[in-house]
Amino acid sequence: MVTVKPSCVALGVLPLVLFWATACGGGSRANVRAAAAITPPAGRPQAPPRLRQPPQLRSRHGLLRATLIERPASFHIAGRVVRGNGYDGRFVGPTLRVRPGDTIELHLVNRLGQPTNLHVHGLHVSPTGDADNVLRVMAAGSTDVVRIRVPRTAAYGTYWYHPHMHGDSEAQVFSGLSGAIVVDGLRDRLPARLRRIPDRLIALKDFQASKGAIKTEDIDSGQPTTRTVDGMVDPELSARPGQTQLWRLANIGADIWYRLHVPGLRFHVLAEDGNPVARVWAAGVLNLPPGKRYDVLVRFGRARPTALETLAMSTGPGGDHYPRTRLASVRVAGRAVRPVPVPGRLAGVAPRLLPRFAGAHVDHRRVMTFSENEQQRKFMINGRVFDPHHVNAHVRLGDTEEWVLRNVSKELHPFHMHTNAFQVMSIDGRPYHARSLQDTVSLPVGGRVVIRVRFATFTGRSMFHCHILNHEDHGMMGMIDVTKTGVP
Repeated sequence: MVTVKPSCVALGVLPLVLFWATACGGGSRANVRAAAAITPPAGRPQAPPRLRQPPQLRSRHGLLRATLIERPASFHIAGRVVRGNGYDGRFVGPTLRVRPGDTIELHLVNRLGQPTNLHVHGLHVSPTGDADNVLRVMAAGSTDVVRIRVPRTAAYGTYWYHPHMHGDSEAQVFSGLSGAIVVDGLRDRLPARLRRIPDRLIALKDFQASKGAIKTEDIDSGQPTTRTVDGMVDPELSARPGQTQLWRLANIGADIWYRLHVPGLRFHVLAEDGNPVARVWAAGVLNLPPGKRYDVLVRFGRARPTALETLAMSTGPGGDHYPRTRLASVRVAGRAVRPVPVPGRLAGVAPRLLPRFAGAHVDHRRVMTFSENEQQRKFMINGRVFDPHHVNAHVRLGDTEEWVLRNVSKELHPFHMHTNAFQVMSIDGRPYHARSLQDTVSLPVGGRVVIRVRFATFTGRSMFHCHILNHEDHGMMGMIDVTKTGVP
């Protein structure tokens, strides 16, 4: 597989009419050039399709038992048919909904014609055996059981699942294999008048098509990308004036970034990467690199049309340049409801933040340097590509470690750690006052991020990596081995 990175995105999507408004140069470092939108056909404009949520699989009596079939499928997206791979034949897989203390038992039927596996991104669960074990290989034609025991202390929020077959992660996710996981309980921590508000998944993923099929090789920045919400192009969300809604924003795609914005509105963040916050905070723009999630309240004002957009952004001089794109239309209409104040805190939630005062105990300190070799097209951590036989960090169970994450490349890298969420302590030397733990953070170009993490509860081998899956597949991943002694 050629080491390339999708950087071109589809622009200017009109309801049921796809048109490309980008023209890209060749190579994985191409910049997006300006282009004119294609004029839609004359005639009466068609109404945008209503947003449809993916199907939900809920736990009953503490158990979510389901069969997921991974297979080739034809997806109907914005009036066209594209071939890819899906869980149960869907471009966005079913949403798994559980509560703390539940067990997830999935019978994974592999009809892809190639090996695969399954990763539950962000959940603090065992990385060994038949649980969240990304070293496991599920052969083509096999049926394997994945059994995830969700701790009673699990954080309320949004997570996701996808294959993590090293070398094929990008191709399998990009072809359609990903879906959301929700640990319910967040609305129960809101004031009484907000506990029955609409709860909407906003799952973001993209695809590039060639000859009627989603590309799984040579995913080229010279090709446009179609961005979707819940597998739909520019769907319509509806709201009533004054209404508050819970939006679960999740980037469940393989490679590209989102910079989310709704003109005239703010996102009130309840949880980041599935971790409820100490204090609710508001932002007009939220950055979502691959793998990132936010659970937010959105309170609507007067009746008027607006839109969920991703704003123009650059990932650095050696990275990608994304243009502004409308992701979904938002129709605010109907009978107004009396607005409810957004709470400053969630009831009964105590975020598990680590001490940050000078002299706070740290058992071990490490430096992880993220770099690229453009000539050899390698993506490395501490000067080496991923080796399944090499452990980057031997850790003692229960220890707290401080890691310095250095980015010496010319583009942003989204750092992700499996199993254990971490606390960001500083960015480029400036103290960062974390509102919650998180599992994904952007590493600035030429900069550094300091994190602290407590390796509690689980022993076994797990991964940390850049969540641009093209980079992970081509070496930018490391391994942690947690044991009771911390020695090899």
